[in-house]
Amino acid sequence: MLFHSTLVLGDRPLERSHSLSLVTLVPLLELERKLIDNLENYTNALEQKLEMIRSQLLVMRAENEKGRRNAVSYLSNPLNSFSLIRRLHQDWIKWRKYMEQPVGISQLKAFYSWQDELPTERDLWDACEGIGRIPSTYDLKVGDFINGNIKGKQYNASMSSADILSVGAILAKKNRPSDAIQWLQEVPQRLQEEVLIQPRHLSIKEVDALRILAEAQIKEKNYSEALSLLHNCLKLQPHDARLLRLWKKTTDLIENQPDPSPTEDKERIVSIANSFKLGCNKPLESSTRLHCFYNFTTTPFLRLAPLKIEQIGLDPYVVLYHEVLSAREISMLIGKATQNMKNTRVHKEQGVPKKNRGRTAKGFWFKKESNELTKGITRRIMDMTGFDLADSEGFQVINYGIGGHYLLHMDYFDFASSNHTDTRSSYSMDLGDRIATVLFYLTDVEQGGATVFADVGYSVYPQAGTAIFWYNLDTNGKGDPRTKHAACPVIVGSKWVMTEWIREKRQIFIRPCLPPAKATSTKS
Repeated sequence: MLFHSTLVLGDRPLERSHSLSLVTLVPLLELERKLIDNLENYTNALEQKLEMIRSQLLVMRAENEKGRRNAVSYLSNPLNSFSLIRRLHQDWIKWRKYMEQPVGISQLKAFYSWQDELPTERDLWDACEGIGRIPSTYDLKVGDFINGNIKGKQYNASMSSADILSVGAILAKKNRPSDAIQWLQEVPQRLQEEVLIQPRHLSIKEVDALRILAEAQIKEKNYSEALSLLHNCLKLQPHDARLLRLWKKTTDLIENQPDPSPTEDKERIVSIANSFKLGCNKPLESSTRLHCFYNFTTTPFLRLAPLKIEQIGLDPYVVLYHEVLSAREISMLIGKATQNMKNTRVHKEQGVPKKNRGRTAKGFWFKKESNELTKGITRRIMDMTGFDLADSEGFQVINYGIGGHYLLHMDYFDFASSNHTDTRSSYSMDLGDRIATVLFYLTDVEQGGATVFADVGYSVYPQAGTAIFWYNLDTNGKGDPRTKHAACPVIVGSKWVMTEWIREKRQIFIRPCLPPAKATSTKS
């Protein structure tokens, strides 16, 4: 179930989906600052009330102790006895009303005004899936990862027990019990470390963490481990009906549950996931056949300003252009895109679960002729490729989020295939298929985020100002399945890319179709 590389922007209401793009996470820090300031204002209001009460307590207690030392003598004075009656009848009624006055009404109103800006449950699910994707894809130990030790580098960051439990619980709900167990096993130890620092209303009950871990072990058919965990749960809550039912279910499963055979669809999903994982973990390999050179010949302009090219692979032909975008151009592209990022969507083959996000990122479309910046980049792509971009698609600028990735996919629609049935008007066949792709990297990425061509073993890591170019179609006009590629999850860093998909209609004389016997994927 491969994905076609397409951004769909319909009339759907805008989804915030904060975790899908790092740039849309930035405003959340400002929102959190406002919430912290608001909570501080609440504590100040509480302290003002407490200070006023404490100051009056000293006066009231002094007068009361004065009377109790010799009650008869004190009350024999009519001034004291009258004052006592008046205080109890009037002042303490006023104290009751003062105690009933709520504190923090204005702060609560402020909180409610910001509530719609808070991440949704879907945001949390996306974030959990994203961060869970990193260790599972790169074979990292979860214990090291949650402590900030990522691929041999120690970061000044770690995850709390609430963070870890959320990831594990959602992975379990996503029917990934094996991954969930690796996370959930870390929670009990973290709870012990946090027992003195977490406020009661934020603390996690140990029994809840153990129960969720037990449920994951049951899904993974580790019944003995589940029973041991449930035994510990029942020590903490011996009469809990939910735990008792889970205990009985587990014992019944041990006795009666057959081993179900995996379905074909599930096997297919696992196969694709493994191909993706292998591609992202493949070590860099160099070939003596590959070299770097200057391109002087694609257009006359290059005689004055040749382009630096590094060959990534010859069959299929993939090259990396160096220094084709300036820092100023990159800054302008990112600055404009940041203002209006939208969720990217991909068209999927039949059978792919709708809730599965093949791509976790946000994007923005630039019209190629909208300003001098995009016009200049259009001319540069023409110098790089020799193609006519008049009818090709706009520039798609993308920013990836937490564990941002794009599963294995092809950029072409395969219009030349006899069984092609896609007639989407937004990607009209009149313009032809996507003959080639130019993928610009707008930022460096500290760890992860490589572009991999899994079937042929090519890997390219993001470097600001560079661009990959490859042909999606053979010269007979048919899609080249070897160009199937993926964006590996970002581990640490902010990954920005820009894509130009070049349509084939205008290239009819630039790269004409050849008979199959003469076709080649490496000549332009």
